[in-house]
Amino acid sequence: MNTQPSVIEAAHPVPAEEPTPLRESPARFMNRELSWLQFNRRVMEEASNRNHPLLEQLRFLSISAANLDEFFMVRVSGLREQLKAGVVTPSQDGLTPAAQLAELGKAVAALTGDQQARWVELKRDLHENRIHLLGPGDIGPAERVWLEDYFLN
Repeated sequence: MNTQPSVIEAAHPVPAEEPTPLRESPARFMNRELSWLQFNRRVMEEASNRNHPLLEQLRFLSISAANLDEFFMVRVSGLREQLKAGVVTPSQDGLTPAAQLAELGKAVAALTGDQQARWVELKRDLHENRIHLLGPGDIGPAERVWLEDYFLN
């Protein structure tokens, strides 16, 4: 059997299937939810920046946690509603709601693990600097009345 291409095949080779150009590929888009988590990670990382005062580090960590709460209330709940409704249409980046939730789960697990680790470090650093955070059980009735009056007025 002759495996040599014919003269016609050699003159006009059949083009191999070319990859989709980037301008037509979903890969040209970043997933908006994953991008938002990357932004929130950068906020959280400011909590580890030792050039910031200690209470600013705590503030960055708190902002990151509050942002993540809102992210779940708005964006993740929206994706879950799409999943519940049976939406399988991919977003512009090519990910279906189910695929987005799976990717978000991995990214959120890493982010929250880092947040918790930083919180443990910050509590230690705050304590070493004689800054004590009190919980509701640490506040007596007189302090509670004073705090309520202070914040309401």
